[in-house]
Amino acid sequence: MKKIATVLLSVCILLSASAAAVGCGSDDYDLTIWSYDTATTEAMVSEYKKVNPDVDINIVPVDGNAYINLLQTALFVEEDVPDILWGDYFSRGKLFSLDICEDLSQEPYNLDTGLIKDWVLELCKDEEGRLLGVESGPAPTGLLYKRDLCEQYLGTSDEAELSEMFATWEGFFDACKTIREESGGEVVPFASIGDVYCIIVGMENVPYMKDGKQNIEAVCDAVFPKLEQFVAEGLCGKMDQWTAAYYTSYNNPKYVFNICPAWCMDYHIKGNAEDQAGNLGICKPAGGKLFSFGGTSYSIYNRSPNKEAAWDFIHWALLTEEGQKNTQKAILDAGGSGGIGTLATLYGDPMYDREDEFFGGQKILKFFLDNMDNVNARPVTQYDTTFSESLGLCLNSMKNGKTAAECKETVMAELKLKLPELFG
Repeated sequence: MKKIATVLLSVCILLSASAAAVGCGSDDYDLTIWSYDTATTEAMVSEYKKVNPDVDINIVPVDGNAYINLLQTALFVEEDVPDILWGDYFSRGKLFSLDICEDLSQEPYNLDTGLIKDWVLELCKDEEGRLLGVESGPAPTGLLYKRDLCEQYLGTSDEAELSEMFATWEGFFDACKTIREESGGEVVPFASIGDVYCIIVGMENVPYMKDGKQNIEAVCDAVFPKLEQFVAEGLCGKMDQWTAAYYTSYNNPKYVFNICPAWCMDYHIKGNAEDQAGNLGICKPAGGKLFSFGGTSYSIYNRSPNKEAAWDFIHWALLTEEGQKNTQKAILDAGGSGGIGTLATLYGDPMYDREDEFFGGQKILKFFLDNMDNVNARPVTQYDTTFSESLGLCLNSMKNGKTAAECKETVMAELKLKLPELFG
């Protein structure tokens, strides 16, 4: 009885949070979207309504970190579930596993898969191969650098020359050591071990699952020794990634590099690097490829009474030239850098060829597009959040002296407790 009461109390707490987040009255709208990126969503909806003025769309701001829990709560009570479901890159595998998304490759949607790059398309499939969403903004990820520091310590600030210098892990590691040594330790390549971890995980691209079982031991073996080497040489600072302190590193001349997904420029960099305007550039990270980090899929709730309207919005906004161009223009007119759209047939369009003065006149979007066929993208699984959390928790341990072997042991022991069904 006590266990039942505890469960009921937990549900009540979640229901309260859900009600506060989503409000009520969604039946008054043709479509409801929960958004953790209201600026972009509002731009997209505004452009859509210019050609569909009679469609009422309810944009409900939610905390992205709480999205999947709020959704599961709404599903539990079968109330206020949004018509269009969002799948963050790191939790969409969990979303897809709930069996609540329409298969967009089937009738009546018949999504034309030729409109989307293969690796982007794969990130919107579940483990059975069903196409359950459309990526709203592919996230090829490069390396942000400060031009003056690279010129001073590496002899060049040219994107192509730096990309060539970093084409191997050894070349990148040596370049980072040079920065540290030539500056007398005053300049540190990275503010956070988290950025280095993301690069190594992304470039090694070892799948989390293999043949229905966990493959995390192989991930640890590929990632942790390189990370330990980086920490041992003092090539990264103590900041925790994606914190307020970390965001100051974009502006701080003590640090040279940050990871830079295609979405990051408007969301994190421009607002936190005012003093570095014109001094920033983006090149390839260690390994000579880009890697996928982030993004949001748009799916249709399979019990929505508004499936046709939901598909019309998704299709127009993400898969038509009109929708992509109009939304991109709205973002650029508002002072943004824009991002990479889903529609591959537009990748040669002049709208992506714009010089961005904030990044020293570099054609940032063209840089990403020039590398769209050269991106590592690990398939999503329903266990991604658990895997990532367990791997990520070892970062603090490693920066405080734990070895790669000790971190691996910790991760494996934790996952055996959390996901015993994947071991055997």
